[in-house]
Amino acid sequence: MSKSRKSTSEEAEIIKIEKLKDSNIEYDKSIKVILLGDSNVGKSSIIDRLKTNTFNINQPATISLEHYNLMIKINSFILRMQIWDTAGQEKFDSITSTYYKSTDAIIFTYAINLRSSFDRILDWAKQVENNSTKIEDQIRFLVGNKTDLESERKVSYEEGKDMANKIGCTNFIEISCLEKRNSTNNNKIDSIIEVIGKKFYNLWKLAKSERLNSSSFNYVASESILINRQPKKKCGC
Repeated sequence: MSKSRKSTSEEAEIIKIEKLKDSNIEYDKSIKVILLGDSNVGKSSIIDRLKTNTFNINQPATISLEHYNLMIKINSFILRMQIWDTAGQEKFDSITSTYYKSTDAIIFTYAINLRSSFDRILDWAKQVENNSTKIEDQIRFLVGNKTDLESERKVSYEEGKDMANKIGCTNFIEISCLEKRNSTNNNKIDSIIEVIGKKFYNLWKLAKSERLNSSSFNYVASESILINRQPKKKCGC
């Protein structure tokens, strides 16, 4: 006996995610994403990879804070990711902390060949805990960059995983922004967009469903239908 096919409602939804070139397009939701980490760990290079999958070997150092928009389309939902690239020097810590309050996603970054950048992750996480107002709902990534420098590695993969658990990151990856022909590496970088995009797509769908099923929505809708169906009064002339 052949197995019956699952109904459409039971089948998993196919989610298609794509980057949009037009940064001025109308969007359904705007979120704030911030990259944190010391200087020279490759935060700006990660943004270049996320936006255009490019790498600039002469990437200038970030001064204070820089802002970029990345538009993502998830099925029919359009998400604007406001990505903040922060300077890693300690003298800018007080400036950076003011931007934590309304942050929806945080990408903690270190370089696998710089032990000091890894040790500073705890300090960055402490700043977030002290200043953020969205801790419970935040998406948190820990990214170990520069795996192309494997021969100079100072931080093991296992140490990275332990640190991710310690600071409340449910997502941990090691990547190289330099490598561009490695599909596995590119998929890891794109997974940042995928995880963030899917979360806010699902929240958008849930809110949309709740609005459609709410009694107030149904009342307003039925009331407007009745108004539209009322016969027009004849002019008494």
